[in-house]
Amino acid sequence: MASELQIIEKPDWVSWDAIHEMLWASHEQNRQAGIYMKYPSLPGDEIRKRIEGHGKMFVAILDGKLVGSSSVKVKKMDLWCGKGDYAYECFASVLPGYSGHGIYRRLYEAVEQEGARMGLRRFVFDSHENNRRIADIHIKAGYVPVSYKQYGDHNSIVFVKWLDGCPYSDFRCKVQYLLKKTEIKTRQKLHALRRKISSNL
Repeated sequence: MASELQIIEKPDWVSWDAIHEMLWASHEQNRQAGIYMKYPSLPGDEIRKRIEGHGKMFVAILDGKLVGSSSVKVKKMDLWCGKGDYAYECFASVLPGYSGHGIYRRLYEAVEQEGARMGLRRFVFDSHENNRRIADIHIKAGYVPVSYKQYGDHNSIVFVKWLDGCPYSDFRCKVQYLLKKTEIKTRQKLHALRRKISSNL
């Protein structure tokens, strides 16, 4: 990419509404593929509420244009693989016309540097179960699938990265992930079956 790319903490001149518009546009291809998530539709003020006072938003600026974003916030972990504070990566995306140039990688590197500066050694990211491209990017960067999560509008794979290296075997991580996925999928099937039976009564 010939032009100079800047990865910076969100400046005042980049509005929260502009971040919402970028997120919405960046997920157009996902929506066309049937991959729906709530967060790209959140209005700018709601994104601001979720980040300000809880973490930091980073943006990718190319030739004065907002082309990507990612944020980090401190949350409490309550997974089989650990408890306590961790860095949660969210609102991460890059406009389709700018993908494939390492912008997404630069964004999550900025998030990791900020999390490490805050003294956090664990990073958590979750992605729609059908969004294989983003999952593969994070796995290449050292993130490990450790669990499975149900949201109101989709199911996600939960990834964790330890800056000091994963303290668990690949086998254990895979088993824990599959157990949680099986539990949630079974519960969803039973719920759908109950609804079907109720509607036929």
